[in-house]
Amino acid sequence: MTLSKSDYRPLTLADKPLFDRIFKDHPQVHSELSFVTMICWQNYSQYSFTVENNRLLISCTIDDQTTFRAPIGNPDPELFEEVLALAKNEGGKMAMDFYDEADVWYMKNAHPETPVYNSRGFSEYYYRTEELAELHGKKYLNIRGQINRFNTEYTYTTEKITETILPEVQQMIEEWSVSKHCEANQIMKEEVNAVRFALGHWQELGCEGLAIRIQPEGTIGAIAIWEELNDSTALVHFEKGFVRYKGIYKIINQETAKALRGRYTWINRESDMDVPGLREAKLRYHPEHCAKAWYIKKNEIIL
Repeated sequence: MTLSKSDYRPLTLADKPLFDRIFKDHPQVHSELSFVTMICWQNYSQYSFTVENNRLLISCTIDDQTTFRAPIGNPDPELFEEVLALAKNEGGKMAMDFYDEADVWYMKNAHPETPVYNSRGFSEYYYRTEELAELHGKKYLNIRGQINRFNTEYTYTTEKITETILPEVQQMIEEWSVSKHCEANQIMKEEVNAVRFALGHWQELGCEGLAIRIQPEGTIGAIAIWEELNDSTALVHFEKGFVRYKGIYKIINQETAKALRGRYTWINRESDMDVPGLREAKLRYHPEHCAKAWYIKKNEIIL
């Protein structure tokens, strides 16, 4: 067989059952291999896929640069080599990426002449759910202080995001988008589009979420949206709040963990994308480990 780019077809919402079946047999740990991530960002990232020998093959195209992903499924060196050749011929500058150490091991052993790079900015932070819910110890002293100050100034209630309050949440996101001038920033604009998609297809995607209502007016001050990534991990896709309520992000973070406690050992809060402020904020919560990401460059692939 000779794999070609034309074998891949665009991802659609109707493909979710197929992805669910494969991911159930082969659980993932990185958000880049979440169906919800891919379909919500489809307008920007243009995901395509095919299935060969019951292995899932995915590609992602951004600004006409296509990156191919290692096959998902039982190991198949022949198929891996097909994808590698396709990446060499049709890939962008970063032609192929990996989210499984087994694939990195394969590259280093089968193709030691091709360097494999660690993508630090796309490594994702894993936190213990219980720890984020309790925030015990000196290392969380500053965060607890901000939560206490918030509680001194505001009263709030928590509420599950259901179809009943979806219109309110959608309105909150529109107001948040305007407050952050998202239309002027391409990535923030696309992120808002991704949130809109998640809210607009709530039942089909199977997402869950939490809203923080500021009382007594009942205004939604912050929301979090997540899904089950695997049996032990919840993946938080979106977390948005109005900064006029100082400390609101500390509140939604802790309340999300409380809602997930007892169901999941871990919370994946995604990557920092090499943004210094975002990295500092994520490290402040003391992640236990990271789900790593790697890539290879097209001009360094030697077949």
